[in-house]
Amino acid sequence: MEYVSLGHMERAPLVYSLAMIEFAPVPGMDDFAEDIMEALRSTYPDISEFNTPNLTVQVDANSGETKAEQRMLTQWRLNNADGNFGIVFGKERLVFHTTIYKSFALFAESMRPVIQTVFDIANIKYVKNIGIRHIDNIFPMEGKAIKDLLKPGYLCPEQGESLVPEFSRVEFVYKSKIGYLYLRSYELRDHPRVPQDLFPAASQLSQDYKLMEPIKENFVLLDTDHIYTPEKLQEANIDKIIDTLDELHKQNSLGFRSMVEENAIELWRNGA
Repeated sequence: MEYVSLGHMERAPLVYSLAMIEFAPVPGMDDFAEDIMEALRSTYPDISEFNTPNLTVQVDANSGETKAEQRMLTQWRLNNADGNFGIVFGKERLVFHTTIYKSFALFAESMRPVIQTVFDIANIKYVKNIGIRHIDNIFPMEGKAIKDLLKPGYLCPEQGESLVPEFSRVEFVYKSKIGYLYLRSYELRDHPRVPQDLFPAASQLSQDYKLMEPIKENFVLLDTDHIYTPEKLQEANIDKIIDTLDELHKQNSLGFRSMVEENAIELWRNGA
């Protein structure tokens, strides 16, 4: 399928978007963090430091025994005044996330000067994995049940009136021209708007947008995640990074469309 933008959808189900750039480790990032935050503070004034647990597992080559070690990773976050667009960075990655994604062009416009600032101050010359990820929440609308909005295979199969679907998780992985595309569908109840692995990041944005507030009714969370995975470090060329993210975004969009019915797109675009 050839990519064509869906254009503006008045009632788009998109609730959360992220872009991720991994770079060669910067051991002295602690020393650069204050300068980075000061340089970005006028646009992103809501600033803090936070820690997230990171579990590493090592296997002894001789004995085959495994040893798990958990350590806390320090990260820094900056949000705009409205708390709907933010940045998270640490020693190995830079993440952009937002609850008001409108188009890739606008997203890239906000990312570019931040990438330049972080790369210049921290002297980042090489990058590796690059990814973009979108989270959509699907609810019944205009008399259509969720099953009428999604393609077959993305919901818990019905088993009669005596069994009510409570939870399901479906994942398909595709190899694309530049990486791997993950299409995930979760049928949920009493759960926040984002998958569990995104709780630490999503909780950094303003909760006026209720990302972390559990939704009591049944809904479906669609998670489209496309990651560029080069075999070796790549030169940290910002134009190439943006172009790669754009290519990832286009395939992500096509992946989303493959999960939903055409009538759902028309409902989200035009309403009733």
